[in-house]
Amino acid sequence: MKVGIIGVGNMGRRMAERLVAAGHEVHAYDPREEVSLSLPEIGAIPASSPAVVAEETQAAILMVLNSTQAEQAIWGEHGYAAAASVDSALNIMSSLPPAFVAETARRAEGRFRLVDSPVSGGVEGAAAGTLTIMASGDKTACEAVRPLHEALGKSVMWLGPQPGLGATMKAVNQAMYFTAMASAAEMVATAVKAGLDPDTVVDVVGMSSGDSWALRNRVPLSWRSDYTSGGALAVALKDMDAALELAEHLEIEAPITRAAAQIVAEAARRHPEGGDDPLIVEAVEARSGLKLSERTRKSS
Repeated sequence: MKVGIIGVGNMGRRMAERLVAAGHEVHAYDPREEVSLSLPEIGAIPASSPAVVAEETQAAILMVLNSTQAEQAIWGEHGYAAAASVDSALNIMSSLPPAFVAETARRAEGRFRLVDSPVSGGVEGAAAGTLTIMASGDKTACEAVRPLHEALGKSVMWLGPQPGLGATMKAVNQAMYFTAMASAAEMVATAVKAGLDPDTVVDVVGMSSGDSWALRNRVPLSWRSDYTSGGALAVALKDMDAALELAEHLEIEAPITRAAAQIVAEAARRHPEGGDDPLIVEAVEARSGLKLSERTRKSS
């Protein structure tokens, strides 16, 4: 199958690799010249614009950072819509606000098919092909792109015919995830100040009722990989904003999520140049007056 990817960052590149490995012909676009030049290294064919991706493929994946980039990639002068046909299928797999996705689906009617299908699992899941895919939209269109979804994920969940339901599910998931990370970081810092080793805390809680994916897979990156994960802090900030916007629209107060969003925003202010999402842990460390990397078993 001829497939496309628009946006070849940390996630998009690994997704392209999975699709190539599954035998698909992959046409990929990224505005960064150095990224475009590196695409043949992974077996992907560089495209000069999202419109060229639409011309060359039956289905494409949009994996950009935010709605501003998505708007340009889809509706810009050389955007996907400029060359898409009524049979083309665009999979929005980025984390974008549900209202934006729903409006994009409305604008796409009669021009191309849109599948709202954000993912969870991080760069680890993208590399391993074990993403969870949260799909909504026309079921026939979803079935048409199933070969792509099966190459990328272990679980494909169809949430209903209304575009935006996938984006809603993703916003909810992300808010739970980053809130869990902030909470886990606070309690690991508390435990360490009380005399426990952080790796021991992760090991014990990881087998107990306080366990979470964020605790086991993100918090320890504070001291194991110098806050590097492949998941961008900018994405965390954007996703928390989307979740709170959704909650506010639905008249849900969400004070706990709002408090966690303040930690995420604080981490972003501390690192305006960017960085990965474990910097949320670093913001908690700064508040706590300690460095977890100095309190591990390796340094004892």
